[in-house]
Amino acid sequence: MARQSFDDNHYLQLFISGSEDAFDAIFKRYYEGLLQFAKVLLPYPTDEAEDIVAEMFCTLWHNRRQIDISTTLSAYLYVSVRNRVFDYYRKRKTIFNLPEEALADTPDVGYQQPDHQLMYKDITSQIQSLVAQLPPQMRLVFKMHRYEGFSYDEIAGLLNISLNSVKTHMFRALKFLKAAYPMLPIC
Repeated sequence: MARQSFDDNHYLQLFISGSEDAFDAIFKRYYEGLLQFAKVLLPYPTDEAEDIVAEMFCTLWHNRRQIDISTTLSAYLYVSVRNRVFDYYRKRKTIFNLPEEALADTPDVGYQQPDHQLMYKDITSQIQSLVAQLPPQMRLVFKMHRYEGFSYDEIAGLLNISLNSVKTHMFRALKFLKAAYPMLPIC
């Protein structure tokens, strides 16, 4: 499995110290996956996905000495791309992740009202706190799949558990999240 042979921590330390070779290795390892991820988050075919990923890597290089990664390198990169896509929407004053009813009541749908921004931040915060309540193994499986983009097969191989265990963890995590937060759109 390719993920096991690539030592993220080793390359990350070399990258932080200024190694262009380590940066190239990280770029080659993650670029295609990050590009596909950005394309999924954008609503229509656009070159913006390439720009977003390229800008993220450029910023990563320039800020390499200040990087503080509390998760995995993969998670950090995917969250960075996701945040840049959200910034892309904000710059264009587009409302996202809002129910159709909220849009119908809004006279100018091109303007993201402050209460919608607060609602989004509140929902995101609540979801993160619910995910933190999951049992450790279930939380790890959920984060690896939803935040880091690993497939069920990859998770099973990395954690040395059966594919059915991965499916069970995901099912139970989603069931818990849906029960605890009925308006949750991702379930």
